[in-house]
Amino acid sequence: MFCKITNRLLLLLITFLFLFGAGSCTLSESGMQRSSGSINELLIVTNDKAQWEGDLGDTIRAFFGGPLTGLSQPEPMFDMLNIAQKNLNDLFKRYHNIFIVDINPGFTQPLSETSKNLWSEPQRVIKITAPSEALFYEEFEKNKETFLQLFVQLERERTLAINQMSTNIQLAGILERKFNIFLPIPGGFYLAKEAPDFAWVRHKITKAKQDVELGILIYTMDYKDTIVFNPRHIIQWRNTITLEHVPGPSALSFMKVSEAYIPPVFNVITDFPGDYAVETRGLWEVENDFMGGPFISYTFIDQASNKVITLDGYVYNPNSDKKNYLRQLESMFFALNFGKEE
Repeated sequence: MFCKITNRLLLLLITFLFLFGAGSCTLSESGMQRSSGSINELLIVTNDKAQWEGDLGDTIRAFFGGPLTGLSQPEPMFDMLNIAQKNLNDLFKRYHNIFIVDINPGFTQPLSETSKNLWSEPQRVIKITAPSEALFYEEFEKNKETFLQLFVQLERERTLAINQMSTNIQLAGILERKFNIFLPIPGGFYLAKEAPDFAWVRHKITKAKQDVELGILIYTMDYKDTIVFNPRHIIQWRNTITLEHVPGPSALSFMKVSEAYIPPVFNVITDFPGDYAVETRGLWEVENDFMGGPFISYTFIDQASNKVITLDGYVYNPNSDKKNYLRQLESMFFALNFGKEE
């Protein structure tokens, strides 16, 4: 049922696993159809194509298609597909993220509704019904940030479900014993380096034109002061770690944070495991070389051990899209469990 909203890496692996799962078992454990659609894809349903091609569509595209923070080249937060309402058949109802706009003069006030797993699983369906386009814009502006978070949360859940189909139990166990945290790291990742209070996990994907790499850095220290959440401290700490542990491919080269053109962006996250973390989105580069790409990190406190921990994921995929790989890493980090997994 709908509920009213109050005012308020492995891209290849993911695609393969999803298609394999959809082909071999189209029902979830609850008996619902498994949802479809690519990572970061959003199905927009309007009354007709004219709406999508006009101001209403421009408004939706400007928000959900806005650039994802922390990328060197603009990539939209969501790739959008539009259909007219009359074409919303069973095939399209399986999409995992669906946004429906219904301009209905029979209504006197706009109404926002949301549903979890309405037609498939996992799925998020959000609908705005408004008597006019003008009132739609007001309702959309009022709730769009909430809508975005609901769609992003669904992306994490869906990506996590795919990760858990192929979790590298051995590697996850090594990291759990070392840091007292459990991460559902998929197969293909391997432990590249380990040191006291540090681990570097990598996954390399061979492609015809340019190999892709996803990496995870985990580093920790005793928690003594809230300065660990200061943005400058977060950058300095990362640079210290990568200078020591993450060399580049040539002599005297090493990974560092790139701040010259696109400074890192910091956000306080209150829905992270453990309730509080500082998210950092930015770019990395290799000193004395020409490599670079985006990274995303979460700095938080493990209350049980009184340690500050940073989970840091980076992507190397030059001249190609990177957001879906970042979503893969982000989903892993949000699936963090403290201590041994039950």
